[in-house]
Amino acid sequence: MLAALQRVTDAALAYLSEDELLTELLLRITEILHTDTAAFLLLDEEGKELRARAAKGIEEEVEQGVTIPVGKGFAGRVVASRRPIFIPNIDHFDIYNPILRQKGIRSLLGVPLLVEGRALGVLHVGTLTPRNFTDDDRDLLQLVGDRAALAIEHAQLFGRERAARAAAENATRRLEALQRVTDATLSYLPPEELLTELLERIRGILHADTAAILMIEETGHTLRARAAKGIEEEVEQGVTIPVGKGFAGRIAAERRAISIEDVDHADVLNPILREKGIRSMLGVPLLVEGRVLGVLHIGSLTPRIFTAEDRDLLQHAADRAALAIEHAELSERRRLAEALQRRLLPQRISGLPGIEVASRYMPAGESLGGDWYDAFPLAPGKIVIAVGDVVGHGLGAAATMAQLRTALRAYAIDGHSPSDVVGRVNRLMWQLGPASMTTLAYLVIDPVAETVELVTAGHPPPLVINPDGSAEYLPLSGGIALGASDVARFPSQVHPLPVGATVVLYTDGLVESRGVSIDHGLERLRVVAEGAADPEALCDAATEELVPEAPEDDIAMIAARLRSVDDRLAGTWPAEKDVLADVRLMLRRWLHAHGATEDETYDIVVACQEACANAVEHAYGPGLRSFDVQAVADGPHVTLTIRDHGRWRPPRGTNRGRGLPLMRALMEHVEVTHTDEGTLVVLERTLLREAA
Repeated sequence: MLAALQRVTDAALAYLSEDELLTELLLRITEILHTDTAAFLLLDEEGKELRARAAKGIEEEVEQGVTIPVGKGFAGRVVASRRPIFIPNIDHFDIYNPILRQKGIRSLLGVPLLVEGRALGVLHVGTLTPRNFTDDDRDLLQLVGDRAALAIEHAQLFGRERAARAAAENATRRLEALQRVTDATLSYLPPEELLTELLERIRGILHADTAAILMIEETGHTLRARAAKGIEEEVEQGVTIPVGKGFAGRIAAERRAISIEDVDHADVLNPILREKGIRSMLGVPLLVEGRVLGVLHIGSLTPRIFTAEDRDLLQHAADRAALAIEHAELSERRRLAEALQRRLLPQRISGLPGIEVASRYMPAGESLGGDWYDAFPLAPGKIVIAVGDVVGHGLGAAATMAQLRTALRAYAIDGHSPSDVVGRVNRLMWQLGPASMTTLAYLVIDPVAETVELVTAGHPPPLVINPDGSAEYLPLSGGIALGASDVARFPSQVHPLPVGATVVLYTDGLVESRGVSIDHGLERLRVVAEGAADPEALCDAATEELVPEAPEDDIAMIAARLRSVDDRLAGTWPAEKDVLADVRLMLRRWLHAHGATEDETYDIVVACQEACANAVEHAYGPGLRSFDVQAVADGPHVTLTIRDHGRWRPPRGTNRGRGLPLMRALMEHVEVTHTDEGTLVVLERTLLREAA
């Protein structure tokens, strides 16, 4: 008995898998007890049924998955009573399992498998000839059963531990795989590059030969191939699939994963899939908050049965990919909308004489908006800044905004007063129709008089930051939104704007929030603006303090600060004709600040203009070049220096070459020096003296 038990114990300590252990134990048990059959039946998790797990001589028990209710038949009574049972002749016993009679078994001996009082199952042996199992046989089988039970529990624990470890490793692999997808989603790639990168990673994760993403088109009725790996022809040929039809169409319509074991016998609309030799496919919907964006599917060139784990992994990858795709497309649409919007807004508002200007534009979403700003010089020596808010969003609002800005500039440059400019724009808006209404704040700055002339049309009031840092709103001059009435009048008001003061125009998105009084928003803006050092700092502070991360409405703002005039004026300008007007405006204000009369200002500006025009026209060939202008006041004595870095060409034409005589006629002293480094023109005149 000891030797027999040692053989069982050796098997129990061999760290075999559960199936290998049971087979080995049965082999040794039949040898020890000299029986023809032996079987292990183990309880299920609920403890209500025994299931055949291993057998020798009656392998059909396992092959047919025999189950025995606890308390029924031979094995059921053994586990229910938790004691050995011996049957000398099964023909006179209630046998539940017919296989025992079919195999010709005559006698049976069974014992419970017990561990610390818990029943794991039953071990029974049998003979094909009648046999009276002795008490020693019974005791030996019970001892064998006890050791086998310990070995089985150990194997089950080891198996569960190994399964848990495998599950943990599998979960880690899945997390790493999903992390690879997530890494791609965080790369902020353009949509097409993102789709290609996602497919490459998904194909590698699931060991697939092909992968493709089809996106639902705007109509919502068709899917279009957007990216593919291994079946690039889908994209090249612009394949479209009706939603609800074929493989991908059903996935989108039913919002669930679908797998195909054999493409040749499936409803597949796209012929490219068969032409490429794809045998098996798995596809899942791309979902974001319940909305279907499209379909992600993978394929295999060899027959493959995709598992539930494959399905879940692909769906998890698709969920992350869907978020990334939506984010990328929203970002791309937003970028394009911002780019188009900024093309419709002024590209350069620097170089305005006498003022510093800063502006901001922040769209509420990816669509085009109707908020806008503008700034441009207005002869003689004045500057216009304006802000408006066209009703609505989208291309229509942007088109109306472009028409409005163009008309406003044209009417202003044509010499109309601020009130007339706004009135003419109102009549234009009225003709465009009721959907073209807009609010407007139109402001003309006079740097010489240090004033602003204001016209508003249903727009929030301008904010002025005084030189001492205090901030206050200008009173509104009245007026309804442009386009609301063709007989509306828009009176103007003149307000002081001393040197060092800043005026701010903005749209209502900066001060309005849902559920909050606009007075609260206006006060917040006033507090933020107090003490702002310059327009750029003011715009930064306003956007940081007042604009949420995702604004509900478009926001446009522009701030202009009136600069002080120094004894010395200096600047560098591109050698282009367009900049000469800016030079004139800058010089005119500087001369007025130093007490020049209108006649003196005219003479000096004309002389300087001739020198600057020579630098633009004669000093350079094609290419980007510049010239410098410097003005210095020493008491009443004014010296202007114009320098270029090229070489003057001789005059061309019959009416050319009169610039130098004109300069000499208008100024007291003119000196022109030509060197290899360029040309220097010095103009001098004393103010408040008899004309030259």
